[in-house]
Amino acid sequence: MRTTIRAMQRLALVGGLWLVGTAGLPIPARAGAPSERVLPDSTVFMFKINDVKQFREGFRGSHYGQLWNDPSLKDFRDDLTQRLKDAARPLKEKIGVDLGELMELPQGPLTLAVLGRDDPKFPLGIVVMADAGANKSKMTDVLKKLAKQAEETGAKASEETFNGLTLHILRMTPDEKPRAKDEKANDAPPELSASWAEADGTFYLSVGSPGGGVDLLKDLTAHREGRDNSLAGNEYFAKTQNKIGSDKAQAVWFLDFGRLIKLVLKANAKGNEAQVQQSEAQLQVLGINGLKSVGGSLTFGTGNFDTLTKTFFLAPKPTSGILKIFSFPTIRLRPEPWVPATVASYQTFSWDLDNAYDAINELVNTFQPGMLNIVEGQLAGPNGEPLSFQKDIFGPLGDRITLVTDFKKPVKEDSQRMLLGVALEDAKAFQSTFNRILEISQAAPAKREFQGTTIYDFDVTVPNPNAAGAAAMTRKISMAVAKNTLFVTSDTTLLEQVLRPGNAPLEESAAFQTLVKEMPESASGMTFVRPEESARVFYDLVKSGQYEKAVQQMFGANARGPRPQQVPQLGKVIANEKLPEFSALAKYLTLSGSYSLMEDDGFTMTGFTLKRQGP
Repeated sequence: MRTTIRAMQRLALVGGLWLVGTAGLPIPARAGAPSERVLPDSTVFMFKINDVKQFREGFRGSHYGQLWNDPSLKDFRDDLTQRLKDAARPLKEKIGVDLGELMELPQGPLTLAVLGRDDPKFPLGIVVMADAGANKSKMTDVLKKLAKQAEETGAKASEETFNGLTLHILRMTPDEKPRAKDEKANDAPPELSASWAEADGTFYLSVGSPGGGVDLLKDLTAHREGRDNSLAGNEYFAKTQNKIGSDKAQAVWFLDFGRLIKLVLKANAKGNEAQVQQSEAQLQVLGINGLKSVGGSLTFGTGNFDTLTKTFFLAPKPTSGILKIFSFPTIRLRPEPWVPATVASYQTFSWDLDNAYDAINELVNTFQPGMLNIVEGQLAGPNGEPLSFQKDIFGPLGDRITLVTDFKKPVKEDSQRMLLGVALEDAKAFQSTFNRILEISQAAPAKREFQGTTIYDFDVTVPNPNAAGAAAMTRKISMAVAKNTLFVTSDTTLLEQVLRPGNAPLEESAAFQTLVKEMPESASGMTFVRPEESARVFYDLVKSGQYEKAVQQMFGANARGPRPQQVPQLGKVIANEKLPEFSALAKYLTLSGSYSLMEDDGFTMTGFTLKRQGP
């Protein structure tokens, strides 16, 4: 069974490598329809590279591609390439091509899609469509050799003629063996099939149940010139493509969230339709069905951007339940005066917290009327006066939340500092609420005065992330109410820096001014990132071998999940000693940022990295 699975996986590997190693070769004109017109409107997920030549050239010209080809990485690059060739030697012996040659096979548009199937054992079907162009015969030869390998390890191969095409089919049947007494029939592994066909240089592959997988292949090839009820005609898909600028993007993806939820519910119910209906009703009450779909795009080298991404969440108003809690009005967003110009990253977003409270109260009352009032009655201080969530907590809060990070010098693995700031509409009222919370909880933080502000230092017990089963650690969390903001920090020195007068503000820094030119005046959220310092921490950990040790320690003998011997050993893949100094990489790390907009039909996030200036 295992050897059969491995052989089948080799066949799936071909489709996967098409996605990873798309070749930058000229694309011949094709008469076939775009994949979104070939796929049915019931498609659950789609990932598509519109033009593999443009995509590969874009990557090579991006900072990532330039970094990979930097002369300082030559020794490391040559070593890694040789290691990969050695690892792939068995593949070369079996199918006649190595990884590099395999990645040179596709030449045209490339699509991976997931379709729902009415099959409780295997409710998904996976399809790949790719144009091999002039490499048609070589790709055919590779697939036939993979099929032969699978056949030798137990899979059953057959061919079938359909609409003038030859369908190549592999069926994998689980081993016939007695089941344990407590093993249910539904727990048995499903039968699988992998099938493929070629038409005019375009290869169609499908993986699914024996009947379902072949049916998918027949359906795709029968509609290779397009269909009426295609994904392109799906209302959610069309709206998403418009929002993410798919016509200018090099790669796009789309997830029909509603169909995915139904698929998961059916799979869990195992044929119990009543259970499916009950779960759908619960999701409707929670408002989760208000999120219709999610999609995104990626583009290299456009305008002033090295990379540009867009993500769109389709959730038309009016929303309800959980989605109603998240209301992010579009306002003028700029860094608050207290944000230092030296921060490594800055993230801020507007949030209508008064609306959030109303939505939470409404949702809670749906399941347990008056529950918040009951909880409030139990939160009474020494004077017996209950704490009001709406009046005492949400009332004084403002409508903006900000997170900043930086690094203490010298930069190392434990030098990151984080500070959360929540805007306050009534700082005096919130300070009173904060004092009452301390009384009710009987907390006794250390208090000290700094620049006219009281800082509260709490000792908080947290799990030890460095070793499984290790004793918990005590961390210090500091809080203060100042500058019309509630501050919470993991490092009190950062809070002190913010409270100390005379800091140069981020908004006036040249770096921020360069980035903000690419953002709209008003937004729901925005980020500003200097990637060099955070990248330095990770790079140094990998280069020194400490990262691998930390991963192995995390999955220790007492940890759940994989054991240390099952965790991939980076040292066998990466020659740490051949990595150059970080300065060789730093020149490719440029400013990045993002902004988000909430509109009547959903939420759009746009992220970008600026092009490098100079050589």
